[in-house]
Amino acid sequence: MSASVDDTLICRLAGELWAVFAPWRGPWGGGGATAAYLARRSFCSGAGLRWRHSGRDRDERDENVEALGRLERRGLLHRRVERTKVIATRLLDAGIERACSLAGAPCWSDGWTACERLAAIEDARATMTHLSTGWTAEWALAGTPPHWAGCGGNETGRANRRLLSVLEERAIPALVRGWLLSGADLHGRVWYSITNGGRAALTDAPADAPSGADADDDCVLAWREGAHAMQVRLAAAPRSEREIGLLPLPVHGGPIVGDDVVPRGNVPTVGGRNYAAAAHLATGANVGGDMAATGAAESHPGRPASSTRRTDS
Repeated sequence: MSASVDDTLICRLAGELWAVFAPWRGPWGGGGATAAYLARRSFCSGAGLRWRHSGRDRDERDENVEALGRLERRGLLHRRVERTKVIATRLLDAGIERACSLAGAPCWSDGWTACERLAAIEDARATMTHLSTGWTAEWALAGTPPHWAGCGGNETGRANRRLLSVLEERAIPALVRGWLLSGADLHGRVWYSITNGGRAALTDAPADAPSGADADDDCVLAWREGAHAMQVRLAAAPRSEREIGLLPLPVHGGPIVGDDVVPRGNVPTVGGRNYAAAAHLATGANVGGDMAATGAAESHPGRPASSTRRTDS
């Protein structure tokens, strides 16, 4: 039995949201990092993400708009409407849990586990160095060799990269909920930091995670299509020649603790017209549409990027 329109639509929206909060590893040559930053800020502020029609014809698009209304009445999302037109949607916690259950995706319990592991590492660091905050490299959480060693092209390297990818999948729910922050360097390597909200969440154990064995194939496909579409849109965000861009601080400016490097944070400073041009991905402004892209911006843990720009994810 195929999934309902409501179920596939909410899974597609969840896939878009997961792609927005996935640690940004590149490409660094366009406005994608700025677009991701603005989209995250828009979601966290309550404005939501820009609504884009995914139907193949007018009837299917109208059906999706009606499904949005039903999902809102069920308390699964909020719509932002201007002049009778939906321009943005924001999934609520109940909607995210529903989508994760339908698609068998990592949910709050996976994010909680990532927070618990990170909190233990940060507490151990504080005991050793009296540093109350810091950033923890992904390899320290995933259990791969220090400093991304062993992430080459052989079988061992592929296995280590898979461990980093699994960690990222489990961390995204915590990033969506504001329990974790992520930051990447020029080579696409990621660090994580736990927030006060994440530490507060550790006081209560989460509910059981949804079983992937019960996932609906249509919902899984809708989730993947939503994530791919958002990756393409972020990577294709317009860029102005007058853009100041993101101004990072040194990635290895922090103290070395054992095998870990605690980088300083970044200040995402955005200037030029690119800020407004990318904002439509987040807020629904500038409804003229996105620029075309040749493919999705894939996440490759440990793979060097071709540029020298860096952003705080």
